[in-house]
Amino acid sequence: MNRAELPAALRDAISSDLKPVRPLSPVWRRALIVGAMAVVVMIVVVSTTQLRADLASLSILVGWGAAFLELFIGIVLIGLSLRESVPGLALSPGAIAAALGLGAAVNIIIVFATWAGSSAANAYTEPFMEGVVCSRAETLFGVPALIVTLILVARALPLRPHVVGLLAGCGAGMIGDGINHLLCPISTLRHVLVWHSGVIVLLALLGWGAGLGWEFYEARRA
Repeated sequence: MNRAELPAALRDAISSDLKPVRPLSPVWRRALIVGAMAVVVMIVVVSTTQLRADLASLSILVGWGAAFLELFIGIVLIGLSLRESVPGLALSPGAIAAALGLGAAVNIIIVFATWAGSSAANAYTEPFMEGVVCSRAETLFGVPALIVTLILVARALPLRPHVVGLLAGCGAGMIGDGINHLLCPISTLRHVLVWHSGVIVLLALLGWGAGLGWEFYEARRA
């Protein structure tokens, strides 16, 4: 069907719907926006909050190095979520599993390395309340990255929003955990695995749920 065969009403409807579209920024540039924001949050938190008491007893690698490593892995995961949100750049199931597995492995290694090297590994007096305080702070550190990522994703027309949300949530959780790693003085495995690593899982599920909600909304609208 050529233009001459189109009904006049249809041509008018198409013409009235045409709008200029701003080109989508490259994935690395949009990931850099989230990364810069995460670094700013870390700087503000570290400069205004008392750092963990046993930080000096930890090696540079296990202390500051682990925090920056988690921050970096979080930004990488968010970059992958931004890539996944672009039609034609979808990740393979193997790549998605490898990315999530890398994040989990890095977190677990840091947990056990910190537990082994901390001088305050038994500082655990009120398990529930201390856990709530830690998880709340870590969530607050990570949620801004998740929100900004989802805003950036909204312009990219993702075909699998649940995958995008899962990667973004996991990345945001890693960022939050990296910042909290410099603050929380408790290194017992039970505390860190439940209340710290648990926040990473929580934000990953939150992102995944947001993606499913998006898919449901689009399906209903269609």
